[in-house]
Amino acid sequence: MTFRSKSLALGIAAMLLLSTSPSWASAQAIPEADAGPNTEQRQENKGPEGPFGHGHVRHHDEQHQLKRLQYVARYFDIKTEGKDSKQLYEEIQAAKKANPQKWEAFKAEHKAKFEERLKEAAKYFGIATEGKSVEQLHKELKAAREKNPDKWRAFIMEKRAQYDTDRGAQQRQNDSGDKEKQQSKSKEGSAT
Repeated sequence: MTFRSKSLALGIAAMLLLSTSPSWASAQAIPEADAGPNTEQRQENKGPEGPFGHGHVRHHDEQHQLKRLQYVARYFDIKTEGKDSKQLYEEIQAAKKANPQKWEAFKAEHKAKFEERLKEAAKYFGIATEGKSVEQLHKELKAAREKNPDKWRAFIMEKRAQYDTDRGAQQRQNDSGDKEKQQSKSKEGSAT
């Protein structure tokens, strides 16, 4: 079993254990008098936007999922315009079955990218990477992150700034390419 499947199995087992409450647990409910004055206020705060005031979370997750599916669909040369996540998912599943070699190449490429990001973060935190598995490196990074959250936050902000500048450069490059195409079309139109 891989690390991911082990943790998934443990999570499911824990959820099942916690979801079954013994009969004695329900008898020990907190009486209303002992609940405290803030109980009603806490209940009022829980609304459709959730207990933390983040009502956009589900919508954000759906958008994120759609973007990820569109990314995979582009890898398999599947058109994404006007399709929802369910349609894309079904088409990607069909493409995976039709071309398993391409899917394995996709997974290997993204595993390599993940390892590279881990090594980059480890370098930032001064963690040696030689001879360590991905799981070991991940554990050490998690410990470093928990030990120094400000440094982790600085690292993330640096990466986001780098991503934004790269994305802006790419956008400018696309815009200049579009202008060249428009100029060549206008030259062709005026020549005829």
